[in-house]
Amino acid sequence: MGKWSIGVIDDDDIYQMIMHKLICRTGLFKEKKKYCSAVMALEDFQDFNKALPDIILLDINMPEVDGWQFIERMRKLRPGFSTETRIYVVTSSIASSDVEKARTYEEIFEFLSKPLSVAKLKEIGEALDKSKSSA
Repeated sequence: MGKWSIGVIDDDDIYQMIMHKLICRTGLFKEKKKYCSAVMALEDFQDFNKALPDIILLDINMPEVDGWQFIERMRKLRPGFSTETRIYVVTSSIASSDVEKARTYEEIFEFLSKPLSVAKLKEIGEALDKSKSSA
């Protein structure tokens, strides 16, 4: 069993199901949380007794609160949250404006295109291993 926790924030139920299977295949994550909206995630993250996931896979195109708004609200809700968790934007958007915008957020570790692969998830977990072991 893995040692990291991961949260997927995406409003697509089918994508959530696929990601759950892929995350399980990596064997790197002990805890997997899914949030069907950024609002649900923000509500959960208001509980300061709960640790944030080590990794958040965040869609940017969601109704009500999009990925960009999620990060802005997290900044107010839990200042310094990026020291606890790594955000990977995972989107079907290929707009260069989204890639450029992602670069302006220090909280975003990487901008990735859907769908993710088991290999990419392993790469993400291994990068976290390296950063935590060198800290």
